[in-house]
Amino acid sequence: MQAPIFIFSLPRSGSTLLQRVLMSHEDVCSVAEPWVLLPQMYLLKEKGTLSEYSSLTTYWAVKDFINNLPNKEIDYNESLKTFILDLYSKQCQNNERYFLDKTPRYYLIIDEIVNLFPEAKFIFLFRNPIQAYASVVKTWGNNRFNKIRSSYDDIVLGTQLLSEGYNKHKDKSIAVNYEKLVVNFETELKHITDYLDLDLNHSILNDFHTQDTKGSLGDPTGVKKYSSISNKSLTTWEKVFNSSIRKKYALWLLNEINDKHLRTQGYSKENITKEIKRLDSKNNHLIIKDCFDYFNNFLTRKFKLTLVFSKKFSWIKKKYLS
Repeated sequence: MQAPIFIFSLPRSGSTLLQRVLMSHEDVCSVAEPWVLLPQMYLLKEKGTLSEYSSLTTYWAVKDFINNLPNKEIDYNESLKTFILDLYSKQCQNNERYFLDKTPRYYLIIDEIVNLFPEAKFIFLFRNPIQAYASVVKTWGNNRFNKIRSSYDDIVLGTQLLSEGYNKHKDKSIAVNYEKLVVNFETELKHITDYLDLDLNHSILNDFHTQDTKGSLGDPTGVKKYSSISNKSLTTWEKVFNSSIRKKYALWLLNEINDKHLRTQGYSKENITKEIKRLDSKNNHLIIKDCFDYFNNFLTRKFKLTLVFSKKFSWIKKKYLS
């Protein structure tokens, strides 16, 4: 049975890069972004999901079911763990030692994962959240802010939960800084492989770009663009926040993040603020679209308008909301 490795990170923080690098080792297998633990863990959460069968009723029913087991949560968790490990093992066609689960939204269930898999390996991958957000805008928003409403929570809440999770579980985890990883790749990789008790061989250093994650989720650009480790991504964020309104938005977003959570990850709000303020702000040709996108983004997020107007959620008008 394969032992799991979990990468906890924000979206667009280099997790796919790290995943593919570690997949280059003969003892590690992985696939895209599994997400399998999120619905399982949210079965035991009273809030957080909507469904046509009533998630709230499901929560109470499952809790009632668990309370009738001989050993209650212990029995349930043992069976759930066996189920997940069996799925992981089926992905490892060459009987690899580890299965790596890289799912960014796992920042929502860090405690639950650590509790379920206390023997697993946990990698906290940190990246400057403003740079991560810029990558989201560029990659998934087509350099616009109007299609990435969920990313506010990814950046603000995600940064908080990652820092809290690391502080709570640092004794059994390892922290990796994305900026250091792409600048001092071999040194940082040696740190990671030592933690995983893996040998640092030739293939893991040079063959990561040949790894196929066999899925539609993950990094759609970097894995095709780079065949070697590159630090070019450390400056591309500057081209996203290159106007007066975008700089103000970046500063506002940064202000939403608690400084202590940034310090936990090795960043300084003061230094990031200085980096944003020094950016060239002369590219204002999108200022009208940016203002529209910002207010559209804000109002949609605040009043949950996606649920009202999106065709993808039209089913909620006829089904249970809880």
